[in-house]
Amino acid sequence: MKTRNAWNSVLLLTTLIFAQAATAVTPAEEAEKKCIKPKFRDFTPAHNSEVAPESTISFHINRNVDPLHVSASARKIPMAVEVVDKKTFYYVSAKLPKELTEGFARIHIEAKAAEGNCIGQDGWLIILKDGASADKTETAE
Repeated sequence: MKTRNAWNSVLLLTTLIFAQAATAVTPAEEAEKKCIKPKFRDFTPAHNSEVAPESTISFHINRNVDPLHVSASARKIPMAVEVVDKKTFYYVSAKLPKELTEGFARIHIEAKAAEGNCIGQDGWLIILKDGASADKTETAE
């Protein structure tokens, strides 16, 4: 009876050792999980366009993004973004901060990839034109 218990113990230990080796992740398998950076497109308003403060901006992101980790800022002022799932891409919109005054502002956008640990970044430049000063020039003419 003792030899049978000894063989059962040896069999159990052998099974446990090989089970760990069979389920282990090899370095080759880890390398296969490449991060695909998010791609941005269709920026509205277009690059170097004149816009009024508190205007709405929008852009599209491909499906390789985590929709909960999308951010946008203008002159380092964060904007609240709204992400809408359009089945083949994400439509993102935000409102420019009211703190922005006349001049230039870079819209900086950032999104985390859905798989992997990489972050995609992009942006574009807009020209801010105050609505009150635009009305004054029209009435002066």
